[in-house]
Amino acid sequence: MTVQVLSADPEVKQGPDKLLSSRHLVVTRLVIPKGEAIQRHRSLMTVTVVSIKGQVEFHTDDDVTTLVPGKAVVMQPGEFHWLEAPAEDGEVMVVHGVLAQ
Repeated sequence: MTVQVLSADPEVKQGPDKLLSSRHLVVTRLVIPKGEAIQRHRSLMTVTVVSIKGQVEFHTDDDVTTLVPGKAVVMQPGEFHWLEAPAEDGEVMVVHGVLAQ
């Protein structure tokens, strides 16, 4: 088994910092400055969003979850969602993956 170490780009101060991209797995650090938002979208893969810094609001069409470090959400493929950082800068790690059946 080979271990792959992924490192964030410290130059990325806003938006996506793609750490890994393959057909079945995408890992992205997402930086959202205070007052900014990531527009409504959806993924064809299962999405896991893990807060790593600050406070980020994770929205679906039916709910809002405030993410702080140590809190995460997992959503099924095809669900619309968006993120915003209304109170402070935030960072999340986003994992899009095709889960084994």
